[in-house]
Amino acid sequence: MLCPERSGCHVFGIVLFLVTGLGLSGVAEAAESHAHGQVVGASVADLLTLAKEMNPELLASRLDADAAAARVAGAGVLPNPKLQMTLEDVSKNRDGLPGRVATEKFLMQQELPWWGKRDSQRTIAEAENREALGKLADVEADIALRIKTAYADYHRVHLTMDQTEEWIQIMRTLVRMAQFRYAQNRAMQSEVTTAEAERGALEVDKVRLGKERSRIRARLNALVNRAPDAPIVEHPELRPLPAAEILDYAKLLERALRDNPVQSMVAARADAVDENQRLVEKGWYPDITLGMGLVQRRNPEEKDSFEAQVELTLPVPWDGYRARQWEAVARNGAVQAQLQAEHVRIASTLKENLLSLEEAREVAQVTENTLLPQARMALQSALKSYQTGSTESVAVLDAAQRLKKFQIDWLKAQFEAQIRLAEVERLIGGDL
Repeated sequence: MLCPERSGCHVFGIVLFLVTGLGLSGVAEAAESHAHGQVVGASVADLLTLAKEMNPELLASRLDADAAAARVAGAGVLPNPKLQMTLEDVSKNRDGLPGRVATEKFLMQQELPWWGKRDSQRTIAEAENREALGKLADVEADIALRIKTAYADYHRVHLTMDQTEEWIQIMRTLVRMAQFRYAQNRAMQSEVTTAEAERGALEVDKVRLGKERSRIRARLNALVNRAPDAPIVEHPELRPLPAAEILDYAKLLERALRDNPVQSMVAARADAVDENQRLVEKGWYPDITLGMGLVQRRNPEEKDSFEAQVELTLPVPWDGYRARQWEAVARNGAVQAQLQAEHVRIASTLKENLLSLEEAREVAQVTENTLLPQARMALQSALKSYQTGSTESVAVLDAAQRLKKFQIDWLKAQFEAQIRLAEVERLIGGDL
């Protein structure tokens, strides 16, 4: 036991309560200092640093890991010794109640597990500690993924809002042109109303995007333990994508199989289960209890003496031991299969995300360098032609819709690339 005395356990509990309370209060104070007025989120790294200090889910996992580390110190220790007091030859008095005691025995006993059992217990506790650390790393990686995803979405919404404002100005220009042409009997009333309807639809999109931005801001603030409406930078910057040579599948797979948090967690669990199987097999060997006692005799004619004791625990219920042994073997086989399945999952998921990242990068480059410039030129040409009366408003609307589609595709490709990058970093257990 970690606390051999009741008072020691009490003191240990008070200390743990104070440490935990101070940690939580520190987080609460930090959250309060960031909850109002201070603008954060200049980069993803800024939010990740803030989350490591303030995210309550991460704090809970860190305390669980500390608890697992504390269990290592208490694993494999000897069981508590036992003090036994025996009264023998107790006579009755005249009232029939216990009277004189002829012999008193005081026996101190210590149980000694069979050789190797305590080592196995320590090994299991150490493996469970590594599993808790893997779980902590997995929680941290999951929070990082959510922050990176939300931040990329935040960036997408801001760019979409800027583009929507630009589209509203284009539609206003088209409305003025249509009204001018209609006043000169060179256009139909439907051209004015169609342009006005397009402008109104864009105004609705602007309202929806504003609400979406607020929702994403609340999501980001929740991940760093801030108030939902706490300020975040209005023009976030995307992380640059790594160079193509950095995204080498073989190298990243090697890193993922070594550093992936889930992989580390399952590997530690496999070590614990494997050692537990050895511990169960040692259950066939008896534990030994040694005792040394003092025998006090009340009769003056008899001398006090000492006695020694040796006890063995025998595995008599054979079926029970065999059942536990079969259970340990089955658990070991199951976790080994789970470890192999995790290898396959990491390899396939990493490949899929790398291919998707490469696709999104190429789509964004082609759209930005070729499709968008051509679409802008086509829209400008259509506007000039409509102004001079050499084309109809439907041509301007078609060119505008085409440019809008390419801009949406460009934003989607950028967002997809950021998501795939975050997924790759989640798999390899760290940033690129």
